[in-house]
Amino acid sequence: MRFTVVTVVSALAWMAVGCGKDEVRVYQAPQDAPPVAAANPQGKTTQTPSASEVPESAASGSSSSARSESSASERPAVPWTVPAGWEEKPASGMRVASYGVKRPDGRSVDISVVAMGGGAGGELENVNRWRDQIGLEPATEADLAGLRSIIPAGNRQVVMYQLDGKKAVLDGKYPARTLAAIMPAGEMTVFFKITGESALVAEQKPQFLAWLKSVDTGGGGGESTPEASASSSAPAPASPAAVSGGSERASGGGGGGADGLPNWQVPSGWKAAGPKPMRLASFDIPDAAGNGDVSISKLSGNGGGLLANVNRWRGQVGLAPLEAGALAANSKTVATAGGDSGTWVELVGTEKTILGAIVARGEVSWFFKLTAPSAVAAQNRETFEQFVRSIRF
Repeated sequence: MRFTVVTVVSALAWMAVGCGKDEVRVYQAPQDAPPVAAANPQGKTTQTPSASEVPESAASGSSSSARSESSASERPAVPWTVPAGWEEKPASGMRVASYGVKRPDGRSVDISVVAMGGGAGGELENVNRWRDQIGLEPATEADLAGLRSIIPAGNRQVVMYQLDGKKAVLDGKYPARTLAAIMPAGEMTVFFKITGESALVAEQKPQFLAWLKSVDTGGGGGESTPEASASSSAPAPASPAAVSGGSERASGGGGGGADGLPNWQVPSGWKAAGPKPMRLASFDIPDAAGNGDVSISKLSGNGGGLLANVNRWRGQVGLAPLEAGALAANSKTVATAGGDSGTWVELVGTEKTILGAIVARGEVSWFFKLTAPSAVAAQNRETFEQFVRSIRF
């Protein structure tokens, strides 16, 4: 059987339990014997888990044990060649694969593959999350073109970022560096990332690039071009109503449009922004004081959790994170025209404000977000809320 990145991430993503935060961390050497390497029919390298990697549920309860053993035995071989010297680590949270490299002096790197549904929150948000992890200031949308590079992954071209930290964030001793590649894969987005001590990441960069080149992306090498990868990983809405303000998106009935997006009433004055990475739709709100940016995206499951997403947005405008008990007092419920309800937040920073609504629906979570200079956001607050309330899935 041929295992491409699309089939494998789809199979592995549902096995991941929880949504742990993808953090910079230093791995400790395992106490068990290392996993035993094996070759799959296509010559790709995979590894069997050590005893410490077996889920706790596999050791308790006959039915749970049977399910765990079945999942382990049915776990597909990875669709890439693991570089020599990379040690496999247990997958966790939204990771579908993890590896590590550690030196005797304590320096280490963490390598991860994370698969997320839909547009995964947007390119800028992910880049700024990675920048924050290694002590860098947020980038702007205009900065991205100068930060990204185009590299081969399988028979495709994908976007990669190299981010160099400026301060010691690993055990207070080492500056950090991150290399991260973004690959659209069917209805998911896959992130390949290596992060850790700066010099060791630089040493491992050739292996990282070779690893990406080895990924089986399937046939037809035209799935992604440099221009397409840099500008979009999901189709922008094509209906006329999504392009011109003041119109209702066309509907095939009472629900969403034929492009899989919900119906909504686009406010007058909003301009469709065209395709953007990892978004389902984008709009600009022109203003002399600074444009507003509206993004629509969705993630599988709870997208990492309501509180985690609100706190991620709070960090983007310079606000401190909330404790779980404070979320209710700092949010409200918003109802859509289709009868769904979501959580509405208004996050006012010193210079920038985020207005956002998160709507959990079935097995996905939808994110509707306006980011703008605080004065512009205040002027458009009511209009944006009306837009959210107009939505019909």
